Amino acid sequence: MDLSILQQKELFPPLIRSKLASIDLDYVEKHGAIKKINKKKTFHLEASVVVLINYKTVGGNAEYVFQLIKRSAKVAQGGDISCPGGMLSPTIDNFLSCFLKTGIIPIMNRAWTEDLNLRDRKTCSLIQLYLTNALREAWEEIRLSPFNVSFLGALPSYSLTSFPRTIFPLVCLTHNPFKYKLNAEVEKVLEIPLSFFFESSNYAWLHVTTPEGENAYGEQSRFPCLVISDNDGNDDVLWGATLHIITNFLTVVSSGQLPTNIAGKKLKKIITKNYLSGSR
Repeated sequence: MDLSILQQKELFPPLIRSKLASIDLDYVEKHGAIKKINKKKTFHLEASVVVLINYKTVGGNAEYVFQLIKRSAKVAQGGDISCPGGMLSPTIDNFLSCFLKTGIIPIMNRAWTEDLNLRDRKTCSLIQLYLTNALREAWEEIRLSPFNVSFLGALPSYSLTSFPRTIFPLVCLTHNPFKYKLNAEVEKVLEIPLSFFFESSNYAWLHVTTPEGENAYGEQSRFPCLVISDNDGNDDVLWGATLHIITNFLTVVSSGQLPTNIAGKKLKKIITKNYLSGSR
């Protein structure tokens, strides 16, 4: 993929849509497995996130950016960068998904409806359910209007290793600028150019430890991360599930052009037991 397409407003979304329409999704299998697990009262959670992209001017250049949130200290995994979204509420989200299916909220345009024919009915229904969930949470977190986005496609699910949770990512395009209104769960919104992920110098290794200096994740002591510096010289670190989801998306779209070598820069992150347990 010619990376200059990231600066071409009209050409990039159709490319995303065509690439995502051709990949396999595991939603039916994962959803069914989770339902079986939860019958045993183990409570494996389903969550949906919206991978938001927007075309805007950054540093004098117009290009596509990701719209991500930094979680506040008032919630679990405080300080982490993530996509807007949250836990599935089956009763509420099943009801609200009717508005997507009827077309009252025109998020699924004709082009995507044509792609719908490539998926089985159960997968399509789950895509609409998880998209409803993600948009409901995005409205609560940053006041993203569902009338201001178009759906571009779904990504395979991602199951966390440290928490009983599976994430279902949906990719959407934000049409118009809007004023972010953050709730208590969000510290700030970060807008990161997609081109930033294609520069190997922006990556580093993150060593995650407990307050006692032990490896927080057992034998695995370091993780790849992306370092985002602000104008004040402070660094935000994108790692874990969100980095995996975004790099998976970019790998699909670019046919594997992301950097494979991570620079030798090393960072350290100390997390508490509350972070690991997912409790507040």
